[in-house]
Amino acid sequence: MNEEELDITALMGVVFKRFWLIVATALLGLLVAILVNVFMRPVYEATVLMMINQENAGKIDDSSYGSFASVEDYYRTQYQLLASRSLLESVYKQLNLDQYEEFAKGIISLRKAIKIEPVTRSRLVNVKARAYDASLATDIANTLANTFVQENISNRISMGQDIIRALESTEMNAADQELLNSMPQVVNSDFIKSLKQQEASLERNLAQLTSKYTPQHPEVVSVRSQLSATKAQIALETRRLVQSIKIELSGQFSGNNIRVVDPAIVPKIPVLPRKLINLIAGIFGGALIGLLLAFLMEFLDQTIKTSEDLEKKLGLPFLGFVPHEKLKKKESEYASMLKEGNILLAENVRNVRTMLEFTLSDDRKAPFLVSSSMQGEGKSHLSANLAVALAQIGKKVLLIDGDLRRCRLHKVFKVSPEKGLSNIWDRDPAKADYAANVQPVADVPNLFIMTAGQRPPNPADLLNTPRLADFIAWAQKNYDQVMVDCPAILPVADTMLWGKYIPRTIFVIKHGKTNVRSAKMALDKLQKAGVKILGVVLGHYKAQGLTYGKYGYYKNYSYYYSDEKK
Repeated sequence: MNEEELDITALMGVVFKRFWLIVATALLGLLVAILVNVFMRPVYEATVLMMINQENAGKIDDSSYGSFASVEDYYRTQYQLLASRSLLESVYKQLNLDQYEEFAKGIISLRKAIKIEPVTRSRLVNVKARAYDASLATDIANTLANTFVQENISNRISMGQDIIRALESTEMNAADQELLNSMPQVVNSDFIKSLKQQEASLERNLAQLTSKYTPQHPEVVSVRSQLSATKAQIALETRRLVQSIKIELSGQFSGNNIRVVDPAIVPKIPVLPRKLINLIAGIFGGALIGLLLAFLMEFLDQTIKTSEDLEKKLGLPFLGFVPHEKLKKKESEYASMLKEGNILLAENVRNVRTMLEFTLSDDRKAPFLVSSSMQGEGKSHLSANLAVALAQIGKKVLLIDGDLRRCRLHKVFKVSPEKGLSNIWDRDPAKADYAANVQPVADVPNLFIMTAGQRPPNPADLLNTPRLADFIAWAQKNYDQVMVDCPAILPVADTMLWGKYIPRTIFVIKHGKTNVRSAKMALDKLQKAGVKILGVVLGHYKAQGLTYGKYGYYKNYSYYYSDEKK
């Protein structure tokens, strides 16, 4: 898999690492959902089922709303009319909805409470209304549906009012006559068309004859007589068609193409809040927010947690992990190194020892420092356990507490703080004797400790003298391995002073705590002082998620020692 590809294991590791954050946000989401269910006012929904039939084309009942290019256009228009402002205003006034708090905003609030839902592949439509009161929701739905039906009837009737008035008029004026002549049934009549063609032909002949002869000429009289008869026949046929239209209209307007199928009944169960859905949404919504927060925190987290972080962010070789270990009361920090069996801490420290030997392959007896950027990152813990590990392979090891300000190795190994490093600058030769200030560790053969001694008033001045170089030379001559537990780099310059005489160090980073910026600042100081970084150790490592760096995490080593146990 390429580095750019999504690492599912790493993603799962983030989830497990921030597992309790995700659980906490999920529980918070559940709590919010419960509060919504408890305190949200119930909302009821009433539904009216209506049927809308399309008006037949080709009859006089063409809708006053206009002609429709398709059935879909027709029904879409009807659905829009069901939610039209004028219809809602009529319902609002009829039910005096301004008396109710939820409809105090007028038509806007009523429009939000109405929902038009067509039934797929049918001429049916559900008209739904919501309100805090179940009876009010029912009244709104029924009133809206009934008002729409009545208005549709009124619109259909008003469409033919002008025609009916013209039909019932005993003395037609020119406008009424023109209205009747323009009706589709009259215009589209084939017989009337032929009569009008004949009328036009006679009018042309009459015009030609009157230009040649006098009005009393027999041909002129004959054509005029034919023209009058044709016009009378057109009027007779028109009156006959108009009478049939009147009969058709009287029956057509008595019906309606829109009707209520099922009126709304008072609902017994509220539609809101949807308690189960709210609970599920609360849990999953909270978990999703927690998941997003987890990845955001991981993205913003600039601490170092894995060997990949070391290589990518610091560009340094990785020596190994030192797992976090809970010590029992009165148990030393290096107790795991003395126990028999497959102890995780001991195995990892031995791995660091092996990597160190490879790193120092050109000079395995070369002294080295153990340093870190800040206090509390685990360098003294590593120093103690690594010194024990080196002593266990037969090396004569001298561990020096190089922190003259905050010494602690005398507590770890339970030796006297009276003898130590600060004494080598004493004027008394007996106190300044190097060997006299070295103390053996009772329970670890081959391991010797030089504590920091009494805290001097000027640690930096003491370290910046040739006497220190002479001491280091003596230590290298008398011990197989010399290592110095140095103070933190960023607060003080003591580590750089040690680096003048021991120009190589193991750099310790606390897992998930050391910031990249702090580590880079400390490393920059070391490099400027000419100190070589042998490698980095991740201290206080805690297994999180599914990974243990890039090598995997194991609670024990039974896989490797199964034959021995058998």
